[in-house]
Amino acid sequence: MNDAPLISTATEDSLADDAAPFRRLHPLSIILKSVAAIGQNLIAMGVLYFSVFDQNIVYAGLSAFALFAFIIGITALIWSRFTYHIGPKEIRIKSGLIRRNNRSIPFDRIQDVSLEQKLVSRILGLATVKLETGASVGDDGKLDALALTDAQALRDIVRDYKSGGTASGADLSKVSIAAAGLEERPPLFAMDNRRIFIAGLFNFSFILLAILGAIAQNLDFLLPDDFFNPWYWAKQVGERDMINGLSFSAQIAGAIGALFSLIAVGMGSGIIRTFIREYGFRLDRVDTGQPGFRRRRGLFTLTDMVMPIHRVQAAILRTGPIRKQFGWYHLKFQSLASDGSGESDHSAAPCAQMDEIAPILAETDIANVTADLEFCRVDAAFWWRDAIIITIASGTIGIGSGLFFYPAFFAMILIAIPMSAAKFLSWRYHQYALTETQLFVRTGWWRRKLTILPIRKIQTVDISQSPLDHPLDLASVTVGIAGGSSMAPLKINNIPIASAMALRAKLI
Repeated sequence: MNDAPLISTATEDSLADDAAPFRRLHPLSIILKSVAAIGQNLIAMGVLYFSVFDQNIVYAGLSAFALFAFIIGITALIWSRFTYHIGPKEIRIKSGLIRRNNRSIPFDRIQDVSLEQKLVSRILGLATVKLETGASVGDDGKLDALALTDAQALRDIVRDYKSGGTASGADLSKVSIAAAGLEERPPLFAMDNRRIFIAGLFNFSFILLAILGAIAQNLDFLLPDDFFNPWYWAKQVGERDMINGLSFSAQIAGAIGALFSLIAVGMGSGIIRTFIREYGFRLDRVDTGQPGFRRRRGLFTLTDMVMPIHRVQAAILRTGPIRKQFGWYHLKFQSLASDGSGESDHSAAPCAQMDEIAPILAETDIANVTADLEFCRVDAAFWWRDAIIITIASGTIGIGSGLFFYPAFFAMILIAIPMSAAKFLSWRYHQYALTETQLFVRTGWWRRKLTILPIRKIQTVDISQSPLDHPLDLASVTVGIAGGSSMAPLKINNIPIASAMALRAKLI
């Protein structure tokens, strides 16, 4: 491993010189990346063993050895050609085998630095550093893998520089002292295994079924024909004498049992998924550099990120009809900083009571809902207009289907009723309120969401009318937030046009 110091004292002129001292990643990264690449090709080798090589262990073994040697060789070559240099004001990264790329990332352009440790990396004391500048989608710079101490030092040096400090070697001792002090302080919020289990109960997921389905599709040559054909299984069930011999009540009980089994699988998948993602969740307040929240979580992959407080754009409180009865909420922050988990919002307290959420919100100067805050409900056309459309569409399809299959008519009617009821409940919980400093927007009934947006963070306010809005003098207000999702923006639907115009005037 290169013995060059982590922080160079070279001048800016030497940074522009290609002869400046560059470092390589940790040599163990060759093994980590090779193992990952080999693991991705195990299924392909299994397919070749059963198909191309006709279960010939000699040919399959030779091919596997050649493939593994090729992967390790290419990985080592890529490692040798990847170097980086940390200077007083920038990070330079050289990469590429045939086409060389020399990237410079100034510290003042870096928006976020996050650390990630997969299970093997944690055992070996390594970490991946992800740099984000907002110039492109994904990570603009990635150092995989560094020694954990070097990764932590790099993150804190960038944060110190952005807060007005300097990137000097003397900062390394301060980093270790500050980190030790942070560990001794009580966290703003943390979750033990019991709390993670409770959070998992409300995170219903079919990811386990999806994984099994993906494996089955990759190994479909081992499965019987028409395995993924639903009509085949319907025919098989209909021909079973054991099922046909059961009474109607027994068949209904069997269907209910299957439904509960499906729910149990979904809840189990949600608990497992939550434990993997939220294990060891801890949120701390950091004051070194730019004040922010430091969040650490993960069972197999430990992520360690710091979200600057000044980059928080809005607070989001999520709950549901059952979860709310027990007083559980999920606090998220919409921020300009990236989230290494891929989420559009940052989880700050995945399963917390209101008294636990209050001190976190206080750090951001975002006020929660008060008892005397009055919410305005959107126009009732939000639900009855869509209910009419759903009823007409379902009735038309049902009549058309009933010409060939009479029960289909009643099936479409039964589908239209719960869909219309869901629209009615969504209308009841779609509300908004405005104070002198903040906008509050509630949406959803089953997945309830309260967005608390400081007015000073609003970027744009758009008023739109659909062809169905014009006759009723209604409009929708879309509020643009920096770092917000273009696919699911903050929106207040179906309010009188005069109210929309007045709301826009107050917001901007």
